[in-house]
Formats: sequence, C-alpha cells, structure tokens
Amino acid sequence: MDWARLLFTVFAALFIYPLAVYPLAGLLFAGRRRRYPQREDAQWPSLAMVVCALNERNIIRQKAENTLALDYPRGRLRLIFISDGSTDGTTEILQEFVPKGIELIARERRMGKIANLNDVVPRIREEITVLSDANVIYDRKALKALAAPFSDPQVGAVSGKVILQETAPDLEGGEQQYYSVEWKLQELDSAIYSMAGADGAMYAFRTPLFEPCPPDTLIEDFVIPISFVRRGKRVVHQPEAVGWERGPESLREEYRRRVRIAAGAAQALLRGNGWPVGAPLRFWFVFVSHKLLRWITPLTGLAALASAIAAGPWLPAQITLAGFAAAAALALLRAITGWRVRLLDAPFYFFFGQGAHLIGLVKGAAGRQSVLWDKASR
Repeated sequence: MDWARLLFTVFAALFIYPLAVYPLAGLLFAGRRRRYPQREDAQWPSLAMVVCALNERNIIRQKAENTLALDYPRGRLRLIFISDGSTDGTTEILQEFVPKGIELIARERRMGKIANLNDVVPRIREEITVLSDANVIYDRKALKALAAPFSDPQVGAVSGKVILQETAPDLEGGEQQYYSVEWKLQELDSAIYSMAGADGAMYAFRTPLFEPCPPDTLIEDFVIPISFVRRGKRVVHQPEAVGWERGPESLREEYRRRVRIAAGAAQALLRGNGWPVGAPLRFWFVFVSHKLLRWITPLTGLAALASAIAAGPWLPAQITLAGFAAAAALALLRAITGWRVRLLDAPFYFFFGQGAHLIGLVKGAAGRQSVLWDKASR
C-alpha cells in the first residue's frame, strides 16, 4: 500500500468514525434510563435558577410565569433573572414579577452571558445552580428531574433535554434526525462515564464547583462542564428534564449558530481549557469519539478527498470520489430548487453543516468570533 492509499484509509476512518460508527453504538447500546427516588420537600437540595435575557420581550413574560409555576419546594428555590442591557422592555416586564418572588438584576449595558455568570454564580449560596436560556419553557417537573441525579455524589452536573419547535422548513428534518441521535449519544456517554459538555439552554451543577471562565469564552456549556470532569465529577444526561425552545427560523440563523460552536471548540482546544486533563481513560474515549473527532471532520474529510485524488485509479478511492460528487450534486440541487425530499435533504444538511463548521474552526483559531451573540429577532 503506497502512502496515498494509507493516508486515505486513515483519514477516511477518522472521518467516518464520529459520524457513523460511534452514533451507531449510541443507538444500539444506550442503556436504560436510571430512575431516581422522589424526596420529601425538605430533602431536595437548595437550588438557584439563573436566567440571562437580552431583548426577550416576546417570550420573557411567558418564561417568568413558567418559572414561577415550576414544581419545586418554594422555600428551597431562588429565581434570578438578569436583563443584560435590554432595550426592548424586557426589564420593565420582569419588574412586574419581582413582588412574586423573582430577583431581577438589570444591567445598564450589555455584558454578555459569561461576564454575568462570572459575576453572579460565585455569590450564590444554594447547593445547585441551574442555568436556563430565556426562551426555553420548562416542563413543570423539570427542576426536580434536574436535581434528582445529584443524590449521586460523583455527579457534578446534569444536562436536560431541550426539544426544538417551529424549526425552519429547510432544517426541520435534519434537526430532528440530529437530535434524536444526539440524545442517544448523551445517554451512552453518561453510561460510559460522563458527557463531554452540556445543553447550555438547560443544565444544573453543584455551585461550589463553578470556576469563572475567561470573559471571551464562546461555548461555556462545554468549558464549564469539562472543568467539572477535570475535577473528578461526572456530567450526566437526564432525559426526564424536558424543555421546549423555538428552533432556528432560517438557514442564516442556523449557520451563525454552527459557526459559533465550531469557533468555540477551536478556542477551547487552543486555549487548553477544553482538554479533559486528569480525566479517566474512559472519558477520553467519550471526548475523542463524541467531540474531538467530530469537530475536526471538515479537516479529516478534506484530507480524505485529497488523498483519494492522489491515490489514483484505486477502487476505494474512486468510489469515495464518485460518492462525494453524487452527494454534492444532490445537495446543490436541493439548494437551487428548494425541493424537500429525504434524498436531497440529507446531503444538503450535511454539506451545510460541514461548511459552517469549517468556517467556524478558522474563525476560532484566528480569534475572530465575537463572544457577544448576535441574537435573532423573533
């Protein structure tokens, strides 16, 4: 086997494994859900829920009402809303709920989510902190579901299950397929040892474990949970903690989201706080399989194509190039015509995601991605 064939084999394996092999393992071997015992009111840990909102006028009233209606012992629950320099009336709406038990922190100027967490969380004295996006509506029993796994002293954080609704038609099928597999992988990761990250829209952690992040951190829902794993704690998926969020309403919005995630991955790896230093080998397996190799698929994919071209008239390489050309043609047809059929949706969603991911890696490595999220207007 010459060098081109060897390189093609290596890069093709690195590309296929995180996209097909490990997800297949998740679908086949994800264990049964662990059931946690219910407790008396006085036995539930004290909990502080932190919601950071920026110009969320259209949803913030519903979010505040939803939060006040959650099934958790009121004497053990603290509700903190941060209006991060909102200019659309979000702050004024939240002020109506202060007499009902919501604590409001109104920022005159926008600080960003990380800066707010770095300021607020170290002053929280409750045992558990829950972080929630302002546009996520929780199931009534979600807080108890999030709190239940902390009966295991090895659990440092618990990630919920946020279901996207009203996703843009161009993305709906691909998003549904992605998350159905992703939740299975999170269950598998938890069973092996720990998730490598959490759902930033809905997760809880032991408050004393929190360490402030650099204020320009792009994906804190990866960096913060990894810091817990580095300290010997597990991050587990809790599918019974359910919330609902409106999905991306356009390709542009989804593109920005994917670019930001990839840029944050590159930032964390280059900065060093994204590596699970000191974690057990079984977590390294999860980290490499579910995160690292998936993050670099645009690079391994391009390397596989380049080595396939260099391999010349070798059947595996020729099949790969022909498959790539056919998939690219189907994706292009989908982009031009807008036809929504599964045969076209899958390659379109794949190439769309890989392209955004590649651009995000470049921006993250170059330090050109802003920490301030350009929120879509709803």
